[in-house]
Amino acid sequence: MLTGTAAAQAIPLGIAPLLTRLYSPEAIGLQTLFMGLAAALAVAATCRYDLAVVLADDDEVAAVSAAVLGMTASLCALLVAAAIAAAPWLAARTGHGDDTGWIWLLPAMVAGTALMQLSSSLVSRARAFGRIATANVANQAAYAACAIAFGLAGAHVEGLVTAKTAGQWMGATTVIGGSWYVLARLRLVSWAQVGATLKKYRQFLLFNAPYSLIGNVSRDMPIFVFSGISATQAAGFYGLARMVLMAPALLLSGALSQVFYREAVALKGSARLQTLTLALLRLGLLAAAPLFAFCTVWGDALFAVLFGPGWRQAGTFAMLLAPAAWMALQTGWPERLFEVAMRQDVSFRVQICADIINAAAVVTPLLAGRGVVVSVGAFALGTVLYHTAYLHAIFRVSGFESKQLARELLLGWGVFGVSAALLAGVRCFATVSMLALSIAAIASAAAATWLALRAWPDVLRIADDQDPAAT
Repeated sequence: MLTGTAAAQAIPLGIAPLLTRLYSPEAIGLQTLFMGLAAALAVAATCRYDLAVVLADDDEVAAVSAAVLGMTASLCALLVAAAIAAAPWLAARTGHGDDTGWIWLLPAMVAGTALMQLSSSLVSRARAFGRIATANVANQAAYAACAIAFGLAGAHVEGLVTAKTAGQWMGATTVIGGSWYVLARLRLVSWAQVGATLKKYRQFLLFNAPYSLIGNVSRDMPIFVFSGISATQAAGFYGLARMVLMAPALLLSGALSQVFYREAVALKGSARLQTLTLALLRLGLLAAAPLFAFCTVWGDALFAVLFGPGWRQAGTFAMLLAPAAWMALQTGWPERLFEVAMRQDVSFRVQICADIINAAAVVTPLLAGRGVVVSVGAFALGTVLYHTAYLHAIFRVSGFESKQLARELLLGWGVFGVSAALLAGVRCFATVSMLALSIAAIASAAAATWLALRAWPDVLRIADDQDPAAT
């Protein structure tokens, strides 16, 4: 999973310097808006019952799958009807009044996303994680090929969203091959079975679905707000910064979340689960701290070099968002512990409070005339506080010791602060040049590698321990 997901994340990052020279900030902003809307709508399509597949008994899996597919088909039909009735109006409301093709692509993107999520959960039950990794690579490879081809052919602003849709369906087609054994049994499922299974796992509808939906909206709040006020260029800058910074979080979450979820179910109630969670948290905090500190100090110069001078503003956004992205890296994989404890209500309450704060953080500076930079900075601060509270909630519902969490966070922030101070010293006393940038980057990577090598053996030792009661 780690290897395949790393390859999948490396593909869009690797082609990003080319895409920023083929496409405008408005095109990248539309892509980010499109993906944000598709992710939110996919939550509505599945109501997160796809997560229930991992917990369901063998005789319930087909019923859950039938329900997810039925809900997805219904929502996509409504999206097609909305596109027929109001595509120009919807496009105008998002600052892209001249482009309506992406509205018509939304149903296809939502269907592909929901199908891939369901199939991934089905495959996870059999621990066939290699197929999921292969599908992720196929998704990103198809996107990259289409995006480059469309860009070289002179595609306009909607070229990237078309490429994203093509890639999503390539990934869904790849992973669905591992779930045919369940899909073939769907015709045997009765309405009574579907209803009983949905009622049994209603926690996912009542808490996971609204939590995920609101979380997606909160994560993309700056994109939605900037698009709503027709600041499409700022949306593009933010989209690029977020894509680069969130790649490690998506990598770790994509590689570890499914595996950790499956093993956490097996280890529920054992001391080993707490020990494993703490070891993974320490690894993520320490190994990533120097890299995100580097982006906090050198982000604007780095983006100008990698993506072109016109993207320096995206680098400024990245400097503000780096601490928040570092904290996001720590919550993407252990959030499945809420499902293990069947306490999704707690994650939902934390998410609601955080989303209200983040919405106010984005909008208030704009209403006060402070500009998009202050708005992004306020959003980043709110996001850091949210992820901290979220980790605390995870430890509470899992019965873990909060003092140990506090120690790990203090250690992590200490490493982050020292790294940022040293990098800031280099920038203050050296001329900002390719040489200084390269030295700072190499030093940060070396520090991250050293810290990872020190923390990784503890993770392996715990993972290899076959005694569930071991500490």
